[in-house]
Amino acid sequence: MNNVNCDCIIIGSGPAGLKAGSILSNNGYKVSILEKEKIPGGKLNTWHELFPHHETARNILERMLAENKSDIRTAVNLKSIARTKSGYSLTDQNNIGYKAPALVIATGFLPFDALRKEEYGYGIYKNVITSVDLENRFRNNNLLDTVGKIPEKVAFIHCVGSRDIKVGNEFCSANCCITGIKQAIELKKMLPRLQVYCLYMDLRLGGRFFEDCYKNAQIDHKIQFIRGRLSETNENADHTLVLRYEDTLAGKPAKVTVDLVILLVGMQPDPSITQLMPGIDVEIGTDGFFGTGRIYQKRSDTPEGLFFAGSCTGPKSITQSTDEAAEIAFRVNEFLKKKITNQSAVPA
Repeated sequence: MNNVNCDCIIIGSGPAGLKAGSILSNNGYKVSILEKEKIPGGKLNTWHELFPHHETARNILERMLAENKSDIRTAVNLKSIARTKSGYSLTDQNNIGYKAPALVIATGFLPFDALRKEEYGYGIYKNVITSVDLENRFRNNNLLDTVGKIPEKVAFIHCVGSRDIKVGNEFCSANCCITGIKQAIELKKMLPRLQVYCLYMDLRLGGRFFEDCYKNAQIDHKIQFIRGRLSETNENADHTLVLRYEDTLAGKPAKVTVDLVILLVGMQPDPSITQLMPGIDVEIGTDGFFGTGRIYQKRSDTPEGLFFAGSCTGPKSITQSTDEAAEIAFRVNEFLKKKITNQSAVPA
């Protein structure tokens, strides 16, 4: 078996993994970033523009890769992760072993599977797509509906798979509201005559400049926000869609007909690591994400040298993920310096 020895192994090359790797490698540590996909970048590869400043995801990713001195390995399918006396030992599908005293898990999240909300019509009607699908259409400059026409009316459905006891997700995904607003503005810029409706439970816009985006959407782009809960979606003979919902402000049922429906899917925990690392399930909270949610995220009995960064610890924006990754890189640095000092103090 070929072995790769380093100071820190990072699983995941999304924004958090790249940020932590960049800080550590630029401080002289030998870092290996292991990515299961064929290209690095994680969910950055699925975005067209980022909120709230409409920067292109491609430019952000290129800058993050350019400043990174880590050994980034893609298409790595991990077979095992084990805790050893000296740290951690990982093996991939090619029987390459990776060993390091520190391990950072930055595996990100999974988008909610909209097929689980059958009443919304995803997988049934072709003109019902998800926010992930829409980003792909932005990147490919394809905004036509299923019959090849430019849509005239579009509806965004908020909180799909979030704050929903029926699917077992009672937490807020935190970024769906601003994602919907960002995408609605982007659509209006491309198709100025488009009528856009946003059906929401309530808007949660806690990030900096998010309220500015919301006001801009209403005032400058005439996007209509409707406080309503979608109950069902039906298709007409011409493939337009009838949305029946409860107008919770008016307190009565209502409906609207649109050409395209976008489901703003929430953020799900990625369970892949739990299947590889026995005992790591004790590090998972009631929401399914890693960490404690405290300022110091680790439990008192968390194995030494194990760290978590980014949206694997809960729904986050890219900025929040990289901020947490910077903090984790600082903690890894403290851990490695202490370990080196202790080893140096041991008599030969």
